Amino acid sequence: MPVQLEIINQPDPADLADLEKIYADYPLPPVASLADWLFDQREAGNTLIAGRFNGHLLAALWLGRGGRMAHLCVRASTRRRGTARQLVQRLQQQAKQMHLAQLEAADSALLSPLWRELGFQQSGSTWIWQS
Repeated sequence: MPVQLEIINQPDPADLADLEKIYADYPLPPVASLADWLFDQREAGNTLIAGRFNGHLLAALWLGRGGRMAHLCVRASTRRRGTARQLVQRLQQQAKQMHLAQLEAADSALLSPLWRELGFQQSGSTWIWQS
């Protein structure tokens, strides 16, 4: 299933429904709603990067200043199908066009194998990929 990368500035109602499914079991900070969390993230200067397949969002992550990735999550029904891998690979492919010299991710026992596989290098508690 080929996942297409999209920058989501203003999610439409269908995208919001998909994001609800993506982040359904993700530990969000205490907020009134997903919409409030999305607003807070954008206000903090973060960009929502999503993976779309067949008209639906299947994965999402937040990209902060300096290429810092956070909150990578995949819709439960599509996990273990390489969706997160494809999303990050597409981001790596477009890094130069987005004026990103590097991508960074926090260390995580769950995601460390993915970062290693995609060419990220560990530096303390951070994984770094140079474009």
